[in-house]
Amino acid sequence: MNKFALIMLTILSHPALADETVTCIGRLIDLQTRTTGWPLAVIYDADAKRTCTIDRAGAARDPLTPCDAGERCRVSGTYRRIGNTYSIQTIISVDRAE
Repeated sequence: MNKFALIMLTILSHPALADETVTCIGRLIDLQTRTTGWPLAVIYDADAKRTCTIDRAGAARDPLTPCDAGERCRVSGTYRRIGNTYSIQTIISVDRAE
């Protein structure tokens, strides 16, 4: 196997670079981490024991419109995992969770 193929295989098999998705269900918390723009959104999914973050900086409108802070929300998307935190990179779906 040539070096290029080995490098590509390694890159494509790395979980942080793959198109894997995660779904987090829990209370939506807004964290003010900046003075302008949308706040950082955090959902702690108690059942899955993981935290998901959604950085809304630079968004023209709030991508989490179906949910309000304090409500149970379900967000699915591609992610980058850092420890037990899933940083959602691209939102696939968002809705209120009952």
